[in-house]
Amino acid sequence: MNIQENIPLAPYTTFKIGGPARFFCEAKSEEKILEALKFAREKNLSVFVLGGGSNVLVSDKGFDGLVIKIKLSAWRLYLHDGDSISILTCDAGCVLSKIVSESVKAGLTGLEWAAGIPGTIGGAVRGNAGARALGGEMADAVESVKVLDVDDLQIKTYDLRMCEYEYRNSVFKQNSNLIILSAKLKLKKGDKAASEKKIQEILTKRKEKQPMEFPSPGSFFKNPLVKDKKLIQQFETDTGQKIRDDKIPAPWLIEEAGLKGQKNGGAMVSEKHANFIVNTGKATAEDVITLAAIIKTKVRNKFGIQLQEEVQMVGF
Repeated sequence: MNIQENIPLAPYTTFKIGGPARFFCEAKSEEKILEALKFAREKNLSVFVLGGGSNVLVSDKGFDGLVIKIKLSAWRLYLHDGDSISILTCDAGCVLSKIVSESVKAGLTGLEWAAGIPGTIGGAVRGNAGARALGGEMADAVESVKVLDVDDLQIKTYDLRMCEYEYRNSVFKQNSNLIILSAKLKLKKGDKAASEKKIQEILTKRKEKQPMEFPSPGSFFKNPLVKDKKLIQQFETDTGQKIRDDKIPAPWLIEEAGLKGQKNGGAMVSEKHANFIVNTGKATAEDVITLAAIIKTKVRNKFGIQLQEEVQMVGF
């Protein structure tokens, strides 16, 4: 096992921010993950499991423990002849966008909404990644998830019910002792041409509305649950959209609070999409944390709503 010391984490994240890991390794098999965990136990180290590096903000001080970069990336497709459902088994390190592409090539539907979303299958399964406007999330496709339990070093399988999926949440997110190894996804037979067209439309919209020109972790805040009928009516009148599940989009609240383009050091609220905090070049984690605090304060003062970060904080 090649365990390195003092490895900068910024290059391994989509935000391009963060200090060094005290120890760092890349694991290409379940055996290597076990080996790394045993090393961490011997040294009494905290462990952070890193996937594609999206949806995370690493402290400027880095992480004083062992970072395991998951490199398991095999995938297998089981087409069921005469059945509308097929099973796609993906290792946690599979790039989400590649799995979307491969599923469509196979004539399957169910993951088109994930086109253009960065990160890996492991991260998407852990956080129940989704696209609100497109009405899709990982919970819709997951059949089961294979995990390694750090507490007893046993491999276990969680069925969909055991995953305890909620909006941007799961049992895996609530229990850091569960390392996702792979997932089985249920997909339906589809129209390949229609799926390809849908993906192109989604990618075009993402390019138009999201700040692809700057490093970012993706959406920074969760869409909050809102019961204020007047606020809901204001949103629906202003946007011509209906809210889903009593949740108002965080970007609308942030924009209404006058925060588009707000800067703090090298961090900025995107002019394109208000729920993206971007790195304009030399942003520090401290820049981002301070800007996030400004956003939360102004939204709370204007609407009485407390925003919660979707992005995972590492090393703070």
